[in-house]
Amino acid sequence: MPMESSASLPVFNIVNFDDYNNCMCFEENFYVRKFSEHVRENTFIEKPHGHDFYLMLLITEGSGKHIIDFTEYEVYPGAMYILSPGQVHQWLLSKDVEGYILFFTKDFFLHDFNTERLTRFPFFNSTFSSPFLKLDEGQTASVLLKYKLMCTEYSKRKNNFQEMIRMYLNAMLLELTRYYPEKERGKYTLPYDIVQLNKFEALVDKYFKRHRPLSCYAERMHISERQLSYLCKKTLNKKPSEIMLERVILEAKRLIIHSDLSIAAISEELNYNDSSYFIRLFKKATKLTPEQFRKEQFIRVYQQEQKFLEKYFLG
Repeated sequence: MPMESSASLPVFNIVNFDDYNNCMCFEENFYVRKFSEHVRENTFIEKPHGHDFYLMLLITEGSGKHIIDFTEYEVYPGAMYILSPGQVHQWLLSKDVEGYILFFTKDFFLHDFNTERLTRFPFFNSTFSSPFLKLDEGQTASVLLKYKLMCTEYSKRKNNFQEMIRMYLNAMLLELTRYYPEKERGKYTLPYDIVQLNKFEALVDKYFKRHRPLSCYAERMHISERQLSYLCKKTLNKKPSEIMLERVILEAKRLIIHSDLSIAAISEELNYNDSSYFIRLFKKATKLTPEQFRKEQFIRVYQQEQKFLEKYFLG
């Protein structure tokens, strides 16, 4: 069963997924296989859900839609998706979809690397980094080779195979960094800025429901409020308060769409005792009330499913 949050959002860990190799030593921290097999044998992933691990998916055949935190991405050969823990996603896929998917936990990767390695990769160094890459034919072939090498190590389990997988995984991440758009990468120029930004976002992710003042975050980071404000402005062109509010609104959206909680219950879940204030806050950020947002999203998803069925199964 998936881990349950206090609001009953589905958040899966790796042990929830069938391991076709019965590789017990990896069942909690690593998983890799062909995407068609993954989709066929884990039908529960058709519904919106989150993970407590990193996910990397490369599409080599097929089409459809991949919705990640309310943003739609096309599914086609060369599409690469890189998700961090906590992101909610779902997909609508054609029957001929193929590719490779892998999961890994932070602990698995950091077994052979220092704690800052993951956050130096541009797609992991910010909550707001793009989870999508468009690879050309040559790039796709190169990344695909690394998937296959990891699959071979995973299935044969020769001496030091975990270390070999981490080496291939690190090589893949380094290669994908080369392909990551310059406009995304350019925001994070100094290692210090990246490390500090991640510290702040990690604290926000941990404490956003408590609505702590900025001084608490700055104190835990051992910097001044002014320095924290400058850091956020420089790296994301946002105020710390904007980042904190965006995290609240993102969680509100997830709860509104992916749970059966009432708006009042969601307000309480996010530690707003006054639901009318929460509604005003949400509307100011999204231009919609929570109920309007829920209705609009349900209509949009229903229309997408109908169009998808008409195109791929009824056409």
